[in-house]
Amino acid sequence: MNTSITHVLHRLHEAVNSGDYDALANCYGNGAKVVATPMSGAPKNNVVQHDCVSALQSFQQKFMPEHLVTTGDEIIVEAGDVALVIAKLYLVPKASPNALPCEGKRALYVMQRQPNGEWRCVIDNFFGTDLLDFA
Repeated sequence: MNTSITHVLHRLHEAVNSGDYDALANCYGNGAKVVATPMSGAPKNNVVQHDCVSALQSFQQKFMPEHLVTTGDEIIVEAGDVALVIAKLYLVPKASPNALPCEGKRALYVMQRQPNGEWRCVIDNFFGTDLLDFA
């Protein structure tokens, strides 16, 4: 497991949960894409939003307004400066953050090593392969 990539994912989810949009923006690379909503029947290019922070704010308001994200198991497949991450994410009610996770998702991320050696997310797909159900 690549602990640098794991650390970026944890920072990303902590930033989403706390509403720290500056920290959130620092988790993404230049030109990063976020799959904010699966738009069934829409042209495929409409699935992706370019402004990661706005996309995640919209996503959070629509799909998880009363939940926090916690990270579960993950698999990281690295090839040079690119890594595919398949991660289990769980939603926990904000009202009872110590409760057992209520809903699990398998998210997909593409990470890219930056010239300074740090990893950044360049594709963030919370829907994972479930996105195919909307095609």
